[in-house]
Amino acid sequence: MISLIARALLIVPSLIAGWFVSHDDVAYWIVAFAIGLVFILLTIAFELYVHPLLRRGREG
Repeated sequence: MISLIARALLIVPSLIAGWFVSHDDVAYWIVAFAIGLVFILLTIAFELYVHPLLRRGREG
């Protein structure tokens, strides 16, 4: 079950990495991993900073 969730989350980074690096290249999964980390960091930043601001705007 966890591997299914992990694969679903890594589909988008692997598609983006496919635009820049050949799938046969050794660095493909490194680039996909880096893009995945960026997505995770952007999600955390959104949840910590942007989401509370949007929620506060609706209350007031």
